[in-house]
Amino acid sequence: MRIPQHFVHDRVIQFLNTNRINDCFEFEESPTNLLLKCWRENQLVNVDINIDREYQRRYTAKSISI
Repeated sequence: MRIPQHFVHDRVIQFLNTNRINDCFEFEESPTNLLLKCWRENQLVNVDINIDREYQRRYTAKSISI
């Protein structure tokens, strides 16, 4: 289902809240991958937010040295 433009943030927050993800430690594994380790119902759960490699290849800024 398409999320209206500018509402992705709200949808992600809603998803996290629905799954009771609110007490976390974070680790930014790369610029396109965020790992969370969170408490939920007295158990640790892992959350992985990842931007796929196809996106990275197309939209990662190229560096130019002069």
